[in-house]
Amino acid sequence: MADPEINTWWPHLHAATKDLLDDIGGDPLPAHVLDEIAVITGRPVPEDCHLTPSDHDFIRTQREEVD
Repeated sequence: MADPEINTWWPHLHAATKDLLDDIGGDPLPAHVLDEIAVITGRPVPEDCHLTPSDHDFIRTQREEVD
């Protein structure tokens, strides 16, 4: 998903949504996730959005424990 960029909405997602996205793979994002992202960013998100490999990398780094 190139736009909006993940770093603009990820920090504001509900914890349950973050958990869901951790395991979503290449599937399209569910409607309730798109709605949550739209509320956070203030603009609609296309229905056929998928996370990119870069998005998955970003999520992984955000979920890693810090020393």
